Amino acid sequence: MNDALASSFAAWLMGSAFAALLTARFAWRRRQAPGATPLALLLLSLAVWTLTYALHWLNVPPGAVFWLDATFFGVVGAPVFVWLLTREFTQPGRPLRPLEWATLLAVPGVTWGLLLLGDPGGVLFGAGATQDAHTRLAGGPWFRVVVLHGYALMALSALALGQFWRRTSGVYRRQAGVLLAGLCVPWVVNFVSVLGGRPFPDFDLTPMLFMATALVFLWGLLGFRLFDLVPVARHLLVEQMGEGVVVLDAQERVVDLNRAARRLADSTRPSPIGRPAAEVFEHWSAALASRGGLDEGATELTVDGRALEVRVSHLRDGRGRSQGQVVVWRDVTRQRRAEAALRQAHEQLQVRLTEIERLQAELREQSVRDPLTGLHNRRYLSGALEALRGQPFSVVLLDIDHFKGVNDSLGHAGGDAVLRAVADHLAGAVAPGETVCRYGGEEFVVLLPGLRTDAALARAEGWRQAVAARGVAVDGGRVPVTVSLGLAGAPDHGTDPDRVLLAADRALYAAKEGGRNQCRVAPAPDSLPAEVTLEPLP
Repeated sequence: MNDALASSFAAWLMGSAFAALLTARFAWRRRQAPGATPLALLLLSLAVWTLTYALHWLNVPPGAVFWLDATFFGVVGAPVFVWLLTREFTQPGRPLRPLEWATLLAVPGVTWGLLLLGDPGGVLFGAGATQDAHTRLAGGPWFRVVVLHGYALMALSALALGQFWRRTSGVYRRQAGVLLAGLCVPWVVNFVSVLGGRPFPDFDLTPMLFMATALVFLWGLLGFRLFDLVPVARHLLVEQMGEGVVVLDAQERVVDLNRAARRLADSTRPSPIGRPAAEVFEHWSAALASRGGLDEGATELTVDGRALEVRVSHLRDGRGRSQGQVVVWRDVTRQRRAEAALRQAHEQLQVRLTEIERLQAELREQSVRDPLTGLHNRRYLSGALEALRGQPFSVVLLDIDHFKGVNDSLGHAGGDAVLRAVADHLAGAVAPGETVCRYGGEEFVVLLPGLRTDAALARAEGWRQAVAARGVAVDGGRVPVTVSLGLAGAPDHGTDPDRVLLAADRALYAAKEGGRNQCRVAPAPDSLPAEVTLEPLP
């Protein structure tokens, strides 16, 4: 090749390197978007490749062969960055595993090491490599590894971009087309060159076509806002969402998913894109089966102990036909646990409130109970009498005869035993709705709602006879006990409960004056005083 043509080639290569650097600058300024960083590194690799190849043709010191060998610093790095670019563009947010990084960087790392060591033993370029050659295509064994590694990554990248282009539309598809066109053209030419199809035997056209690659990418950056419009929006909105988002096609295959959704996907399997949702999210199978699948709308599922609020929306075309689904879920486990804890706390509070109410009721009951006999006390009697106002009822006032003598002869313990025995007898003799109260000392009151005086007298006479017949067992012996009873009733002795009670008290006094151990009915109301004032409650 003559010097003029070589200079023209070198100038073209220098322009390609400049264009690659300019495009790398645009990409680097948008490095927050998925794929922008590997694109910038790819373009830097291409710039190194084309620049060193231009210096080779210009025969700049330290010589053409030196610069030709230096091109491999860019040659072996370019396929790696192509794959990283493709992967970030088609699968944003999914980090590489350590084994994937090792597979990607092993070949470039060894190659760069061989270049820095001067290719000992001709492992890279071959032991018989000439020093004036313009190509290194007839290289050593490691050269073949470099070629296979590079073409394998390029093939995988082209396949991934093609699949991505096929399943997307709009701006996504156009962006994928830009990347696919910019990457494939120079690599196809490179493949043809390796096979021997070169119009200029000493000249590798691949670096020259990187000018076209740089121009295509620049057009994509400025025209389609590559890494500036949809990918950035997706990265900032969808990828950073705490909710899981999955897009399914009409066959319920996964078309896209964000980072939160990947956390629920089966991590033991390869990329979820293009696989059936039932395989990607196999943990959902039981939950979905129990509901017959996911219909449009909202529901809640329990998956692996987590509560998920799931919402499904159909993607429809202009005719209303479903073309797929968008599934969005929100992890509400903490909320449900908080609600469960709140319910538990509420239940515990209810139990405590019930216990407090029970204790309060016990305290109220104790406040109206006589501690010795267990009967209601005079405080309770006041309210019970008031509740009977305007209703027919009878009152029986009972007094234990000669109780002071019982206390004197048997002591207070014996007296208490007599009181309890009489109280137990009365409590067992009344019917439901009737009330027995200890009125004070050795006196008791029995309220008989709905019972007229004559019927009450028969009941009271039965109690008197039973007490007299039984006596009370004290210290192994039996003490004879008798009682005196006074009766009054409403309306026979008035309608005011206090006047009726006073009438019963006068009747009791008459029974005691008449010899005790007897029942007396109160006299007619006309003989009672007009006003009655009860003693204050103790």
